[in-house]
Amino acid sequence: MNTLSDLTPVQRSILTEFRSRIEDVLQPDQDDFHLIKWLRARNWNAESAEKMFRSDKQWRAANGVDDILASYEPPEVLVRYYPGGCCGVTKDGRAIWMELIAWADQRGLYQSVSQKEMIRFMIWRYERFYRIECPELSRKCGKRIDQCVKIVDSEGFGLKHLWKPAVDTIAAMAKVSEEHYPDTFHSIIAINLPSVLPILFGVFKPFLSTNTRSKIRLYGGDYKRRLLQDIDADQLPVHWGGTATDPDGDTYCRSKVCIGGTIPEKYYRRNMLNENKDLSRFTSVTVQSGSTLQLDFQIKAKNSLLSWNFYTEDNDIGFGVYRRSSLDLMEALLPSERVKSHVIPETGNLVCDSRGTYVVRFDNKYSWLSAKKLSYLVEVIEPESEREMEVSDPAQLSPASSSTNDIFDF
Repeated sequence: MNTLSDLTPVQRSILTEFRSRIEDVLQPDQDDFHLIKWLRARNWNAESAEKMFRSDKQWRAANGVDDILASYEPPEVLVRYYPGGCCGVTKDGRAIWMELIAWADQRGLYQSVSQKEMIRFMIWRYERFYRIECPELSRKCGKRIDQCVKIVDSEGFGLKHLWKPAVDTIAAMAKVSEEHYPDTFHSIIAINLPSVLPILFGVFKPFLSTNTRSKIRLYGGDYKRRLLQDIDADQLPVHWGGTATDPDGDTYCRSKVCIGGTIPEKYYRRNMLNENKDLSRFTSVTVQSGSTLQLDFQIKAKNSLLSWNFYTEDNDIGFGVYRRSSLDLMEALLPSERVKSHVIPETGNLVCDSRGTYVVRFDNKYSWLSAKKLSYLVEVIEPESEREMEVSDPAQLSPASSSTNDIFDF
């Protein structure tokens, strides 16, 4: 929405009502365009938008958000290695934000900063976007810019990226975004689509509002051509199909977009992985010497994701995943191996390609003297089917697809 004249008479009336409801907490810079974001997030329900707006006020006060740009110094490791950035504007006057979901060194990040620090860094990015980047782009373009088009490049994304600690952090970030930065994204364009896309959306769908989900579009193998339909070439880095480069010729425009990379060990902080574990959902047991612990999981949907996260105290333990073919027979999907989970928590996942009983086994048979103190979290995540995702052309799920039917309404 570029002008208030785009509002219907009913929407104008609701906007007036909303403004009167929150008049006691409004700030001078919170104009009608700002208020419309909250109404959109609550489907133009003034009462619901008021509750959201007041809750945000309390959250900002409790977390010192209003002065975060002056009071907070983001960790160097996040500034240098957390991927993403604003690289230009679209033809219709919206900022372009590149989100590089597979380009982060996840384990390096989790050994360097806590989840709370990552979330605070994200809040700092949002505040910087609204208070510094949007005003600068608005002056440069001669029009109001307070939304962005997010381009999510999932090149290289695979099951290894569905690491439980990282998924938990992204979910927490999504919650903050939905509750406190409504209607930031005009659209979310996914490119370089991964083969695990149904699993990926199954994981993150619960954290996205209906309004946000309606903005997601999938671009296939011809994404560069399609991006240039809405973006002038000089506003898009060469790597993604435009002509923009940094002064030194860098085709990613790294001066604007951080592309991640392997984090040097000099940033690692001792025991940081342990600090990042949410122990409230873990089950703690003792696996006696010479014994095993077997956990059965009934898989009801093909291509479900079996995900695990565990750690031990002081000693290693054997770990394997099996599929039960009969009462006494099991097929080894991930043969048991000794894992140094006392050094670093072990995480992983497996796509269950058929229905049936899957067995997660912790093995301490090789130890005749030492019992193992084990804490584990094992979950089953069912995928979104093509029917449930309502993708008009299932071929869009292929990274090589060139389908032009881009609306992803799931």
